[in-house]
Amino acid sequence: MNRIIAAVLSVLLIVVTCAAGADKSKSPKLPEYPKQKNINTALKQLAKAQELAKGSGKEVADALVWLKKAEIQLSKDRGNKHGSFKESAHRLTGQAAKDLEGGLSDKAMHNIEEAIAATHKAGKAGED
Repeated sequence: MNRIIAAVLSVLLIVVTCAAGADKSKSPKLPEYPKQKNINTALKQLAKAQELAKGSGKEVADALVWLKKAEIQLSKDRGNKHGSFKESAHRLTGQAAKDLEGGLSDKAMHNIEEAIAATHKAGKAGED
């Protein structure tokens, strides 16, 4: 009888452990580029700006704020040379902000997409 109870408890323990480990959606997401805080932060800010730039009114104003934050984040330079991906992303982010301020939302969206791509390239190249 004791063996049956022990076996049932073991099976229950295995089932509970597997069920708890199966839910990975609640675990914190690791940064896209480990040890590159500026790149990861800029990517989050650019994504938020891209999402908001599609709207109108207050959302566009909020998108400008996120673009300015990303521009500042990308300007934090640790010896990157002229022509780096990070520098390109910084320039494109600034241009996107100017375009959005000027009411050129399509051009701004294109520049935001290009800035995100350049930021990913900077992350892959380790330009933080």
